[in-house]
Amino acid sequence: MSQELLKAYHQALYAVHLPTGEMILKVGERNQNLIELLNGQQAEAWAFITGANPKSQVLSEAENRSRNEQLIAFLKKEQYVFYEGEGRSFDGNWPSEKSFLVLGISEKEAVHLAKHFNQAGLLIGTSSGVPVLRMLE
Repeated sequence: MSQELLKAYHQALYAVHLPTGEMILKVGERNQNLIELLNGQQAEAWAFITGANPKSQVLSEAENRSRNEQLIAFLKKEQYVFYEGEGRSFDGNWPSEKSFLVLGISEKEAVHLAKHFNQAGLLIGTSSGVPVLRMLE
């Protein structure tokens, strides 16, 4: 993975659409709203994941929609609590990616799921509320 792409992942804004409004996650920055959400759901771990654009290769809108529908079906089948969101490039040079904040998912399961969808990376974290970038390449 290029240093430029890695930098883009670190600088990206990870938006979560909550009933109370939008929550923005940033790598390495503690988020009090996330902590409160996790406490309210009694969740210790979480992940922010997408099925879109595998290995950071842009796919068509239809292909990305299909991949995310598969991801949603899995999350519902496994009865995870999740919220829709999107990953946004810091500088607008990459299209926003529909993504999901999944509560109560272990790091191991989240990594397995991200690998299944051929993702280059994902955000993971605990009830500390600090997003950690986990690269898979």
